[in-house]
Amino acid sequence: MAEAKPSRTIREATVADARAIRELYGFGDVEEFAARLADTHTASGTTHYVAESDGETVAAFALTGLGRLRPDGRDRLLLHEIKLRPSVRGAGVAEDILAWLEESRAVGTERELLALAPLGQRPAAFDRFGLSESHQAFKWAVVEGDRRT
Repeated sequence: MAEAKPSRTIREATVADARAIRELYGFGDVEEFAARLADTHTASGTTHYVAESDGETVAAFALTGLGRLRPDGRDRLLLHEIKLRPSVRGAGVAEDILAWLEESRAVGTERELLALAPLGQRPAAFDRFGLSESHQAFKWAVVEGDRRT
């Protein structure tokens, strides 16, 4: 008999999720996570979400709307800050997030999605949903002190 798929919910993260999100990251201060979730100016245009499975937070991610100057260009969303609980990797959580984006945010029909993944990693869910490589991402890291000396 097939095992029942867990019931998953995706919703906007709240300050009350700070402790669970900190557990996903594995480091950091709960109070700092709470302050960032409470401050709507921390990341203008970005909304943080959690995925819950049977009442447990199993993932967190962020969506940022990207403005387009190009005429007739489709709206774009950037999917980033994806953190999965290690115990649920390979259990379909990423697929559930992409399906939610498809259904609730019209990704693939009205909006394009750009998704950031660590170098050398291509989540299997990207292939299943037809995400293709289209851009390279470059990071200008913050370095302590004066870079010009």
